[in-house]
Amino acid sequence: MEFEPITKKKTARQVFAIAIMLAVFLCLLFYAGVFETWEWRLEDKLFVERVPDTQILIVAIDDASLQEIGRWPWDRKKMAELVERISVGEPRVLGIDVNFPEAAAGDDELAASLERDFPVVLPAEGTIEIPTGRSAAGPIVVRDTLKPIAPIAAAVELGLTNTPPDRDGIVRKIPEKVIDLDGNYIRSFGSKIAALADPQKADPIVDNLGRVTINYVGKTNSFSHIPAEEVFRENFDPAIFRDKIILVGATAPDLHDTWLTPTAKSQPMPGIEIHANLIETILEGDYIVAAPDYFTFFAILSFAVILALSSLFLKTRWNIIMPLALALIYIFAVVIAFEFGLIINILYPLIALAIIFTALAIFRYVREENEKRTIKKAFEYYLSPHVIQEIMKDPTKLSLGGVKKEMTVLFSDIRGFTTLSEGLSPEELTDLMNKYLTEMTNIVLANDGVLDKYIGDALMAFWGAPLAQPRHAERACKSALRMIEKLGELNASGIWPEGRKIAIGIGINTGEMVVGNMGAEKRFDYTVLGDAVNLGSRVESINKQYGTKIIITEFTKEKISDEFVTRYLDRVAVKGKSEPVKIYELICYRRELELQQKEVIELYEEAFALYQKKKWDDALAMLRKVSKLLPDDLATKNIIERCEYYKKEPPPKDWEGAWVMKTK
Repeated sequence: MEFEPITKKKTARQVFAIAIMLAVFLCLLFYAGVFETWEWRLEDKLFVERVPDTQILIVAIDDASLQEIGRWPWDRKKMAELVERISVGEPRVLGIDVNFPEAAAGDDELAASLERDFPVVLPAEGTIEIPTGRSAAGPIVVRDTLKPIAPIAAAVELGLTNTPPDRDGIVRKIPEKVIDLDGNYIRSFGSKIAALADPQKADPIVDNLGRVTINYVGKTNSFSHIPAEEVFRENFDPAIFRDKIILVGATAPDLHDTWLTPTAKSQPMPGIEIHANLIETILEGDYIVAAPDYFTFFAILSFAVILALSSLFLKTRWNIIMPLALALIYIFAVVIAFEFGLIINILYPLIALAIIFTALAIFRYVREENEKRTIKKAFEYYLSPHVIQEIMKDPTKLSLGGVKKEMTVLFSDIRGFTTLSEGLSPEELTDLMNKYLTEMTNIVLANDGVLDKYIGDALMAFWGAPLAQPRHAERACKSALRMIEKLGELNASGIWPEGRKIAIGIGINTGEMVVGNMGAEKRFDYTVLGDAVNLGSRVESINKQYGTKIIITEFTKEKISDEFVTRYLDRVAVKGKSEPVKIYELICYRRELELQQKEVIELYEEAFALYQKKKWDDALAMLRKVSKLLPDDLATKNIIERCEYYKKEPPPKDWEGAWVMKTK
């Protein structure tokens, strides 16, 4: 590794001042909770799926159970029967996440069924507000507590079932206990069940607000489920419940007890599963706690000092590698710490690396530019300004030549331009072309294409250079479809003079092309050359002979997905080419395909296959069906004419179904 000495004490002071000031600023942002939800989302990525404890079993009130037993809520007698059937299996603890706050028929039966030798926990619910800010402390207060009616409450234990989400709507922490307005403590539903299942686990690790951070085992449905309706079946064996923690709760989406969690964002998790994850966390002692704030302060300031020293002493290449290496090491440390139950702040130390490195790089760049200007000033009396400028440039950018690579080229041309321009003044024609070319160019650029040139009323663009574009053919096809769509919008808007309408043809081809700076030493363009480019130009022009708007070659067709709908038009040898090529009409996106279009495509392609097999009559019969569905389809008319011609003048025996174009 090479080192570069500090040139000036002033520079060192400036570098350290920039780094430390930015570090302090970031520490203040961190303490104020800015970007806190972003940090939570990053921490959510650390969870790894694992196998949950088999002692927890969920009896799910799911869609199948609602369909079999009836609409929710079920009557109290039905719930009493469910409890009785579960009780036969002698579970260790039974938690039922169903509240009974109002009197109803069957209350006595339900209350009697809940009086068991093993503990039964029912929910209490209330309104809670989670204090914000790093100085906030518990306990959390609950208001408007809703509990089961007295006869039922007397037979069970109670636990608070609230699952308060964080500010971003994701449930990560559950209050282990809350205090009501009368000063009574109420434990959470999951914490209560865990304490009853194992009294030695009655004091879980909590944060400053008295909340347990849930260490989720995985996605929704990670725990074993049994539909409630199965429990009611005569052949059901309750022995499965023996000595297990049984949780009864809603999992049917229509019962609206589902929540987003760090491991369940695409498929929200039922509340009963969140309680199961909390119980698992407590019983397994698999807690996760946040590292103290001073650890984050220390990490930010340490990175600031390291980057300052790196900027002053290391060569540029090592100076760039340093923040990347620090980021990788830090992320590795974060992952390992999480495995041991410690959450280290991810976002701010990485932001510190990015911002401080960028600021110091800018400072270094400005300093170097100043040095360059100083050098230029020092040499201006000895060398000509032109020579000095050339010394300070990258000469490779001025070299002529190109490279061969696979790319996609697009040509578009206005149909009947001469007729379109008749009667228009030069100013009107110029305005029309400017508006048209502006819209078409914007579409090319929006799809990351390179506008090669305008050729009169024609436009040429390409994809695949100067940057690599793995799906360059699809970008070209998307541009073509959007160009046709946009042109339709412009025609309908009446933007053109005297109600004129513009029609265009588009040709697309994919293949090996030479791309680079082409021209003379004093004037050159960045463009593409080659047979594949010429073929793209040819297929654009033959749109006129098929009445189509967009034609792509077989080489482009091979590179695009079935997201695009095409019709196999013909196999042709274009003007100036001896080798035939398959051409396809690009019609629309798959999602936009109409039933009649699909039928036309299938009939035409089937007819064309018969035509290539020299089955003229069969092909004609099929083509006439196409004509009935699409009377103005010029491609169909062409093949009909060929079939009728070949019936009279059969092609040579070695004919392979190709049509030779006589014109461009």
